[in-house]
Amino acid sequence: MGEGSRPPAQTATQTASIQDPPILCLGIDHHRTPVEMRERLAVDPAALAGLLARLRACGGVGEAVVVSTCNRVEAWVAGRADAELVPLLAEALCHERGITSDSLLATAYQRSGTAAVRHLFRVAASLESLVLGEDQILRQVKDAYAAANGSGSTARWLNPLFQRAIATGREVRAETGIGAHKLSIASVAVDLAKHVHGDLRTASLLVVGAGEMGELVTTYLAEAGVARISVVNRNRARAEAMAAAQGGVATVHDWSALAERLADHDLVVTSTAAPHPIITVEMVRQAMRRRRSPLVLIDVAVPRDVAPEVGQLDDVFLSNVDHLQAMVAGNRERRQAEVAAAERLVEAAVTAFAGEFRPGHGGLMARIATWSDDVVEREHRRVASKLPEHLRPEVRQALDRVAGKLQHRILVWLRSRPNDPEAERTVQELLGLDLPPQK
Repeated sequence: MGEGSRPPAQTATQTASIQDPPILCLGIDHHRTPVEMRERLAVDPAALAGLLARLRACGGVGEAVVVSTCNRVEAWVAGRADAELVPLLAEALCHERGITSDSLLATAYQRSGTAAVRHLFRVAASLESLVLGEDQILRQVKDAYAAANGSGSTARWLNPLFQRAIATGREVRAETGIGAHKLSIASVAVDLAKHVHGDLRTASLLVVGAGEMGELVTTYLAEAGVARISVVNRNRARAEAMAAAQGGVATVHDWSALAERLADHDLVVTSTAAPHPIITVEMVRQAMRRRRSPLVLIDVAVPRDVAPEVGQLDDVFLSNVDHLQAMVAGNRERRQAEVAAAERLVEAAVTAFAGEFRPGHGGLMARIATWSDDVVEREHRRVASKLPEHLRPEVRQALDRVAGKLQHRILVWLRSRPNDPEAERTVQELLGLDLPPQK
């Protein structure tokens, strides 16, 4: 991804002003930090509550959200945003990770005030993603916010910030083509498999792990023509559910058969939550002795599932999440017009947030975003149980797109009537919003 088009890194003291909200972000991502460090700092869901508590205790900030994905780890806090807070956040992130805070800060970025708002809106709009326009990041931001909100870690500042960021991400997807011809990690994996193997109708696929990413990759490769699919997962019931979602074309094998199955499959996609490599050099070396054709391993897990040394073996093609970046380097140029349109929407949203946010009020725009999100969530829950599992993400995305388009029309109408109490009251009554009295 073109680093030259990204805004320059700024420190907390450079970006904050008296008028800026006291919001600070400290993070690492695929642009600056190697995968080894991102692996060490990736946040286990079981450890999230403890990390949020440590962050809230840093200088008494009071509010915190953690966004942790394959490509980024970000700590968001609110209540103060001065430079003295940065090393405290670094220490909280590094706690019991075997990494010094100085090592983290060497590749980390800091954003505060309006610059922090802009950064989060860009993240939610997938403008900072490894694959421009990918739609997983919006769900990941929403999940991160929901987890923090559920633990009581968000309030006056981070509630409206994340609500508006989610609304902006939806608006960008609804109003631009940045997500057209989707190039998610899953679709990039298909391109890589075609590049090495050729006609995928003659290829066999082994999926290691039955999580969301493994299921998504399986669906993409099945649509691309792969007919023989096998699933290996520690939880056999989950693997069987995944196989059933593929219409019965997938076969389930016990976890103990992993090494043996490497020998009779052409493609291996692995995405587990294991804390260390589960596919070793010796396992692959033994498998290659029984094979007469190349083996493609696509490791989309963080931490990595495949030992890096595997890629040095003859006729073995190994890619991890960092290697995939090279395959999508041309996306920015091919989508530049859509990127520019998305960036204009983000800048308009940042300006609107700065002008509309009222401390202690939450802002009408943020309340509209919450209302829209709640409607989508309720409707998805209502229909999801009636749908095959592999269709549920597509239905959710369709609902999100429709909600985004409707929400965008409301926002455009309000922006054309700035500081108009009657317009705000009309929308409030129309949607049934219960806003606190103006101060």
